[in-house]
Amino acid sequence: MSNEQFSAHPTDPVDPPPGSNTAPVPPASAPAGSTPPGAPATTDAPLKPTAAERANTIVRKVVIGLIIAALLVIAYFILEAFLPRWWAGQIGRRVDGSMASGVWTGLVLGVLCTFVPLLLFTLAFLSRSRLRNVPAIAFAVAGIVVAIPNLLTLSVVAGGGNGAHAGERIFDVEAPGFRAATAWGVIIGVLLAILVGWFIWRYRRRGRQLEATRPKKDKKKDKKK
Repeated sequence: MSNEQFSAHPTDPVDPPPGSNTAPVPPASAPAGSTPPGAPATTDAPLKPTAAERANTIVRKVVIGLIIAALLVIAYFILEAFLPRWWAGQIGRRVDGSMASGVWTGLVLGVLCTFVPLLLFTLAFLSRSRLRNVPAIAFAVAGIVVAIPNLLTLSVVAGGGNGAHAGERIFDVEAPGFRAATAWGVIIGVLLAILVGWFIWRYRRRGRQLEATRPKKDKKKDKKK
């Protein structure tokens, strides 16, 4: 009889004898730090802030908000007392008591400082959602800056503080006709802005209609280009 029947393959695993305390060897391919089967999984849960921490955060935000509101109120009263008087003085020195100069200055400022800001605001609206709204913000800021002369005149006419009353007296003496001409200039500027906005709307509508009537092949060619 050959000894092949009694020879064991050297690579076959040998079972431990019954009753032995030998622990099974984990496979060598198990990654380091892996959780063995049956072991509870450990997760790093974020610590929730306590009630005292949340209260401190709320109190800090309220205090910061009150400080900002107080600074804005102080700045408003300072500007209300200074800006109307200063602006009226600038216009008074420019007009120097001349009715014709007052009317001309009021018309120019009223038209330009109304029409141009409205046009810039329209462009800001049309260029929204492009390049993360950077052009829209730039147009809006430029429109506010250009509208400052009309806003200053409005602070004199509609203001109720001492600076506004002083500015009205300066307008009456040194800039006759300026306020009425500015009001007419604002009306003209609004009408011009509406007219230009209507032309822009018609142009964009015409472009959409032409785009809708174009064949699909031409649209694909334009996209490839």
